[in-house]
Amino acid sequence: MIIRFNRYFFLFIFLFLPLFSVRADTIFLKNGNKINNVRVWEEDELIKCFQYGSLTGYQKKDIARIEKGVVKKKPNPQLICKRRYGHGNKSEFFKVIKVFDGDSFIASYKKIEIGIRIIGIDAPETGKKGKNGQPFCREAGNYLEKMIKGKTIVIKSYGTDRYNRQLAEIFVGNVNAGFEMVKAGLAEVYNRKKFPKGFDMRQYLKAEKKAKKDHRGIWSLEDQYISPKIWRKKNVL
Repeated sequence: MIIRFNRYFFLFIFLFLPLFSVRADTIFLKNGNKINNVRVWEEDELIKCFQYGSLTGYQKKDIARIEKGVVKKKPNPQLICKRRYGHGNKSEFFKVIKVFDGDSFIASYKKIEIGIRIIGIDAPETGKKGKNGQPFCREAGNYLEKMIKGKTIVIKSYGTDRYNRQLAEIFVGNVNAGFEMVKAGLAEVYNRKKFPKGFDMRQYLKAEKKAKKDHRGIWSLEDQYISPKIWRKKNVL
């Protein structure tokens, strides 16, 4: 059965599709590509689905139609890899096309651009609207760019943030990019009381402790260092 977009379709998906149901929907994108064997629903003005092992959101304007169906086996939405940090087949890889700073960038998959925010870390803020950025903001951005720009990556997603970016751990081969940023002293562990289920921040805290001890990057500022979270509040970002 083919369903074209209208408000009744999204209301049906949201109200009547149980979380435990097994979907095998197909999303047809306007660029000619299609996403097979996914379960779709509407949330935060996006069409979301579990795809290549992670949660992904698409703009409605990029979608032509959706076909729905049923499969016998329930997929595991949290399983993106078979190795420690994760590898899927080639169709599960993203390509990084633009790096904004030390913790956010844009990657593409089948010509669809997806904003990604590295979970668990907070890098120095870049300057906006003519304002100066934090110390080491340029170094952090350059370091991340050197690691991932133009390369294929695997993401382990933990959902989306308020800007509809994927919150994810990023892996280039077996290298955890977020962990490397903390290890180099170019990002701190993100200051929040609770992280999504399944995210283990212990290795990040251990790396941060070592970077502080060695006075690497941002930690060389010692008492002059300001957390990005505090800096954003002062500069009303």
